[in-house]
This record gives sequence, C-alpha cells and structure tokens, in this order.
Amino acid sequence: MRKTDLSPERRQLLVPVKTHPGAFALIPPPTPGIDQLMGLRGVQDEVSRARMALDNLQTLSRVLPNPDLMTRTADRREAVRSSQIEGTSSDINDLLTYEATGSNEGLPPDVQVTLNYVTSLEFGLQQVRQHGLAAMSRKLIEDLHACLMDKSEYRWVPGAFRDKQNWIGGGRSIDQARFVPPPSDSLDSCIADLVSVLRYEPPEEDQLEISIVTRMAVVHAQFETIHPFFDGNGRVGRIFLPLMLAAEGYPPVYLAGYLKDNQREYYDALAGVQLQGKWAEWIKFFARGVESAVQESIGTVLGLEAILKKWKEIVDGLGLRKQSVLYKFPELILGTPVLTAHKAKDALNISFPSASAALILMEKHGILTQQSKQQRNRVFYAKEVIELLNKPSSK
Repeated sequence: MRKTDLSPERRQLLVPVKTHPGAFALIPPPTPGIDQLMGLRGVQDEVSRARMALDNLQTLSRVLPNPDLMTRTADRREAVRSSQIEGTSSDINDLLTYEATGSNEGLPPDVQVTLNYVTSLEFGLQQVRQHGLAAMSRKLIEDLHACLMDKSEYRWVPGAFRDKQNWIGGGRSIDQARFVPPPSDSLDSCIADLVSVLRYEPPEEDQLEISIVTRMAVVHAQFETIHPFFDGNGRVGRIFLPLMLAAEGYPPVYLAGYLKDNQREYYDALAGVQLQGKWAEWIKFFARGVESAVQESIGTVLGLEAILKKWKEIVDGLGLRKQSVLYKFPELILGTPVLTAHKAKDALNISFPSASAALILMEKHGILTQQSKQQRNRVFYAKEVIELLNKPSSK
C-alpha cells in the first residue's frame, strides 16, 4: 500500500505498523453521516431504483404461497456464489448432495466450508427475525464468523478478532499489500462505529433518512476496510447484507452473483473507498447490484413457482387418496432438490419404505432423477430446480 495510492485525507489516517518497520496501516474514519451521504453527487437515481426494486419484491413476497421454500434454495445458491468469490470450487449440486447424504465422498473438499456459509447465514437470519435491530451487535459478528469457520482449516480461533496485523494482497509481504487494515488495538472502536450503522433508526424529528440500500453499501465497505478477522471477512461482510434487509422487513436479497460476475469492478470500487474515500462510485455500483439481484430473485421465484405448479398437477393426476403423503412431495422436493429416502422419511415423519416408494414414483413421472443407483444409498435430484439455480445471474 503506497502512500501515493491514498488521497491526502486518507494519508493523515496512516499509523506505523509496530511489527513491520517502514509499513503503515490505515485507521478508517468513522462511517459517513447523513450530511455527507446526502451530499454525494450522482447516486440518487441508482439508489432510488434499487429501493423501488426492493419494494416490488416485498410486495411480491406477500402473495407467494411458499416464500420459505424459495428462501431456502436461494440461501444455498448464495452460499455457493459467495464462497466461490473466495476461491472455492463446490457448486450448488455439490452442496445439496452433501446436505442430503452427509458424505463428502467424491465432492470437492471445500464443500464443508460452503455448508458453513449456509449455517452462518441461517443463524444470522434467525437472530434478526427474533430480535430485530437489537441482534445487530459485535457478538453477532463474532458468532457469524464462528459458524463460518467451524470444522474448517482456519488456524486461529473462530469468532475471535485478530490480535495481529493483517493485510490484503501481497502474499506474505506487507510491503506489496494492496491495503493494510487498522491495527488490532483499533478494532474495538472501529466495530463500535460499524454497529451504530447496523442499528440505525432515523430520528423522528428528522425528515431525512439514509436509504437501506446506502446503509448496506456503507456497512459492507466499512467492514471490509476494518477486516477484523484473519480470514472470512468477505463472506461475513456479504452475510450481513440480507440480515440488514430482514431487520427492516424485506425478504432476503443476495448479491454474490452480481459481485462474482463483476468481481474486478467490485474489488476496484472497494479499493476506491478504502484508499481514497470514493463513496459515490461505490454506492452507485452497489445499488446497481441490488437492483440486478432483485430482478434475478423475482425471476427465480417465478421459475420455482412454475415448476411447483407443474409438479402438483402431475401428482393430482395420479388419482391418489386425499390423505396420501405424496401430495407433500412437490413442496419437499422444491425446498430440498437433492433427496434420499432417509431425508424424506425424517422430513415428513413417514416410514423408510414409504419414502423410498414415493421417490421412485417421482422419478417415474420425471420429477426426480437418480444420481446414484446404489440400492442402499440412492440419491435423487430435481434436475429442473438445479438447472434454474445454476443459471448465471446475468441471464
């Protein structure tokens, strides 16, 4: 991180790194306040469109018969994409197979890391839905990281803030780093400032309000600038985005697909904030991402609804008794598109033979396909759902 890469204002915030003579770290200024954010030029159009897109999604989610099923599959796609930004290779089919079978045989070794993302995200959403803005705390940041790094090769204590200097880029050489975050003894004050934004509530007497879209952009950039952990910062920072939406009553919206498709611009825009305080450029980029992610989310929801409707029509045409458990399988498969008989048995509280027979019948009618023909461990998957979830975010 060369001083010449920093704006004059940011150069004033550099401090020497005690353990690396000649190197400097940057203590970021507090998150920008309402006056500074309202004074940014050229961001209002993008932010307004993103906010309108969120409102449209919220309206649609209220009339959907199965919003939780849609959220479950979207959670897992986000886990895959966000983890892939950090270099993992597991795809959606790998993750769902691992969940269904409990075995990573034949799967990429990083599938556990991707599953940890799901656990962390679901934990965070549960906390926010239960406690609202009160859940937004330093402890939640630590707990999300602890979930994310569980059963992994993380060499430090999961959930504990770093106690040494780290840096971004440059490999083992701090001198070649793209950015050097604040020293560990500055983390407490930096995180306290960040939590104040996570818990933001507009003053009653103030007509002005910082948009949720702008706050999400600010929180993500500031968290990446603080970089409080030795690893996992990008993923934790992205997990907070749907949590902030959920805290305000919006359905989760996942940006990892957009960020992954525009990864170079993503990193460049973040660096613009970190090195030069270029908030306008970052917020515009981020707002376009929110709008794109909402459009993708709506397309996915409508696609899943169409698949579910078709499956229900197939089951209705089988002439079954009204009490037949088979009527429950279309929704089960939509939310769990990779299944084993054991998973179906536990989910629906039925016998193993009944679950196995139902899955075979679903296969016969084209709803499921077998991944494994082994008699003792047959794995079925819903090809239509997997293909929809695998569709690139830009299409």
